[in-house]
Amino acid sequence: MIKRVLRKRNFYKLLGILKLQLEMIRRSFYGQNMKKIFVLLLIAIMYVCAHVSAQETLALNYLKYPPLSWEENGVMRGIMVDILNEAFQQRMGIKVSHHQHPWKRAQKLVEKGQADGFTTVPTPERREYTNISNEPVIVVDITMFTWTGNPSTGDIQAVENISGLKGFHLVDYLGNGWAKRNLAGLDIYWAPKMDNALQMLAKRRADVFVQNSMVTHYNIRRLSLQNKIIEIPNSLSRVSFNLCIGKKSPYANIIPEFDETIATMREDGSLQTIYDRYK
Repeated sequence: MIKRVLRKRNFYKLLGILKLQLEMIRRSFYGQNMKKIFVLLLIAIMYVCAHVSAQETLALNYLKYPPLSWEENGVMRGIMVDILNEAFQQRMGIKVSHHQHPWKRAQKLVEKGQADGFTTVPTPERREYTNISNEPVIVVDITMFTWTGNPSTGDIQAVENISGLKGFHLVDYLGNGWAKRNLAGLDIYWAPKMDNALQMLAKRRADVFVQNSMVTHYNIRRLSLQNKIIEIPNSLSRVSFNLCIGKKSPYANIIPEFDETIATMREDGSLQTIYDRYK
């Protein structure tokens, strides 16, 4: 509660109360020494409060990954951006700035303490330099996609786990860390970007694309490929995206309060409302 009171939005109210209380104390005493004490106390309190009020904006990094996050006309948009704005700015009273970077750079800036955090899949490597929330910001299903009319559709529908993908020609894209970790050893063509991977699938140059169901549906619609690509909705995995705050950040200890806020947003339906905006 003390942390919340000392945040910027309550700074001037707090300072006014402290001034009033100290003035009452000063008027209760007479003599030059007490006046000096009052002045010193007031200077010290103003210094502390000013330091608190100058607390840096929470800088969060993202990669281009619509509908979870992307930059449009210089403004960050997406599910994760909306959730974190609601959690930090509206409910926790912390000003947030959002920045898109190439993914390796986005993470390196947090590791070096030049940015505060990002939201992604927790890994042991990321735990070395960030504190990670227990409450996920979003949980997604990893499913399969194939081209409409593929004669192997029945065989693909029978796949229940990743090992069942052996024998199929897959397409994925460079920079997909989940695919790199989990699809190793399979027959994969690595396209430069997700758009390229989906276009290859639509042109029947691969059998299967394995990816985040929500993200893939959004990009299929964006590329107008709804009639050329279908989903095989078997969930091969569930992946959570969690807030990661750098251990060098002044906000390194905010995770417990964030977890509490996200849990409340889940209970009151706010998270689902945000998810539904992007369907």
